Amino acid sequence: MKTELLNEFYLLQKSRASVDYLEVMEERVYMPVKRVNRKMTTWIAERGRMLMNLDMRLNSSLKSLREKYLKF
Repeated sequence: MKTELLNEFYLLQKSRASVDYLEVMEERVYMPVKRVNRKMTTWIAERGRMLMNLDMRLNSSLKSLREKYLKF
């Protein structure tokens, strides 16, 4: 009976330790990585939108300048 209780206690500790380990891994590794990935993704998307808008404005400006000054 005593060994069964000790084995049960050991298994309980082992199962609790693995859950705690997974929670610790998620808190300390996975969540910061998710945050950084999200931040980088939004930053890259924002920069891409800004560059596309800049390109569109530049093309429209060049088109109007060509039409105005480079008439063939």
